[in-house]
Amino acid sequence: MSTPLQEKSLTLENTGPQVDPRRWYAFAVILLPVLVIQLNTFMIQVALPSIQNSLQASFFEAQLIVSGYSLGQAVAMIIGGRLGDLYGRKRMLLTGVGGFTLMSALGGAVSDPGLLIAVRIIQGLTAAVTLPQILSIIHTTLLPKEKGLAFGIYGATIGVGFTFGLIMGGFLIDWNWFHLGWRTVFLFNVPFGLLVLMCMPLVPESRGAESRKIDWPGVVLLTIGLFLLVYPVSEGAKRGWPLWTWTALILAVPVLLAFAAVQNRKKKKGGLPLVDLSIFQKKLFPLGLLNVLVLFLGMISFFVVLSYYLQYGLHEDVRTTGLAFLPVGGGYFLTSLLSGRVVRRWGSAVLRTGALVMAVCSFLLIGSLHLDATQFFHIRNILLLLGYGLGLGLVTGPLVNAVLSVVRPQDAGTASGLYNTVANLGNSLGVALIGLLFSASLRHPLAEAALSDYTRAFSSTLIATGGLSVATFVCLCLLRPQQQV
Repeated sequence: MSTPLQEKSLTLENTGPQVDPRRWYAFAVILLPVLVIQLNTFMIQVALPSIQNSLQASFFEAQLIVSGYSLGQAVAMIIGGRLGDLYGRKRMLLTGVGGFTLMSALGGAVSDPGLLIAVRIIQGLTAAVTLPQILSIIHTTLLPKEKGLAFGIYGATIGVGFTFGLIMGGFLIDWNWFHLGWRTVFLFNVPFGLLVLMCMPLVPESRGAESRKIDWPGVVLLTIGLFLLVYPVSEGAKRGWPLWTWTALILAVPVLLAFAAVQNRKKKKGGLPLVDLSIFQKKLFPLGLLNVLVLFLGMISFFVVLSYYLQYGLHEDVRTTGLAFLPVGGGYFLTSLLSGRVVRRWGSAVLRTGALVMAVCSFLLIGSLHLDATQFFHIRNILLLLGYGLGLGLVTGPLVNAVLSVVRPQDAGTASGLYNTVANLGNSLGVALIGLLFSASLRHPLAEAALSDYTRAFSSTLIATGGLSVATFVCLCLLRPQQQV
């Protein structure tokens, strides 16, 4: 005969894990940092000339304001994800958002380029602590049938941040509220960060790792290895690929191999490694990361080169250039929202379709530009940009779900960090290589090149980005249609 307490225990055991009824409120809260971080990333790029002039910074210092932030993100994403597994994802999200907000306030106050570079590096580190927690909380909090919709909304939020970041950066500087100029781009983040901190009680706490001891040898080796890999990739093309960039890339290989050996040794001894390499044993996870790398190689570089073409080739201002991205952002937003529902019906074929649409639109845009390069805002170009965004939205959100779908809850933070690290590496490498192709195709300095030169250079980079979309399609074919995405 069972006691009432035993009966209650049996009832709870049979009903399975309890679902947080406030999970969608929590989801809304954690989306706001995604939006703010994306807006900040692209607003800074628009504001960079104003920052350089105001602080009398050198070109090298101005580039470090951007690349320092990206570098901070790239080297700390995996570590930030594992910290969430160890010490609690909500706790680390609170730490990341609080740090990002504080650095935004400091960024709007400093008057020295060196200090601003330091602030941006730390801001990148806080973003690296924040972003993996968001993916981890989605993965561990929502029901499997809800994740497709959630990751679709997540992708749409990124699209909104990208599109409106470019537009808002120009408008904020033009409006010049309280005569703050470019500083409003930093101070803009502060009230939203405070709002997230106020709403944090809605977010449930979760952690997955069995131990709370951080793997410090792994942290050191991974940080050094990623720095040696990411920094020369992001800076090499700007500096003409000097000898030190190749030396750093070569040194990254043994350092990362040593990291893998340390992780395996720690696992065999029964410890908790920074990255449990058994996560790669399920084929879908490394294949998903390969898809992420190839996709991001072409995605951001497409936007960067388009921006150069509009501003230097067609002499459009910053605001008009930002408006050119609205069709892409609109298409991306629409299909991101619908992707979860569509994938449930058609499976991974949707991802392949999206990649093909991106490739076709890239190649058709080449022909359209050669018909009349002076009328970029012709309806046919707008439709092609819309199509590119539609295809992109069909790939990005479902791909996140595909990468994380085979990951154990206790490894969600590590997997999220790996996803973001690979995406950052793809962005940096893509911008460097596609940017190098663009400048090499010009044959003249930026200020001296004619529109025909820019059209030819832009066409060559569209061939490259379209080819990367085809490569994304090929990689996606390795994902079997019956696998969950």
